[in-house]
Amino acid sequence: MGGSRARNSFRSFTQILLSFSLRILFLIFLLFLLLQGVKLAYSYGHGLLYEHAMEKEPGREIELEIKQGDSSSDIAKKLEKLGLIDNEEAFVLKAKLYHSSLLPGTYSLSTAMTQVQMLDFITEEGKKNQELSDKNLLKDGETEAESSEEDVIGAGNENALDSETTGKDGNATAKEENPQVVDAGAEGE
Repeated sequence: MGGSRARNSFRSFTQILLSFSLRILFLIFLLFLLLQGVKLAYSYGHGLLYEHAMEKEPGREIELEIKQGDSSSDIAKKLEKLGLIDNEEAFVLKAKLYHSSLLPGTYSLSTAMTQVQMLDFITEEGKKNQELSDKNLLKDGETEAESSEEDVIGAGNENALDSETTGKDGNATAKEENPQVVDAGAEGE
């Protein structure tokens, strides 16, 4: 009887030890997974939030062409292929966070620029190009409108035009125009 009791006691002890060991191994495995998850989350977050350039100053100038209809994801893929960024997802997220306007055009970017600097540059240059394009369209439109207005005005209002060029006494007067127009914004540059 003493032998069977010892065996039962030994079996009971080994079962307890085995159960305890498995629990410890399971907890170590969970801790390992948790640490790997933290490490992965840190590296992902670091890649998203840490601002770094691909090269040190002065970097290389690289042309980027944005076509009509390109999404921020398409642009991020182009930037990564050109070696200007190393994380597409970070660029797309930052483009959304900064409400960047990625307008079509050709942009000269440097490998020494961070992603936020690239977004700012593309947004500002795109807006400038859009404004210039809009002004050119307006000037063309104004020229056409002015010429059609002159045709209408000149068609039957000769007296109105004559009254502008003659003084109260009926003598012809000349309006003095300033041939030099100075842009105040250009003087400070």
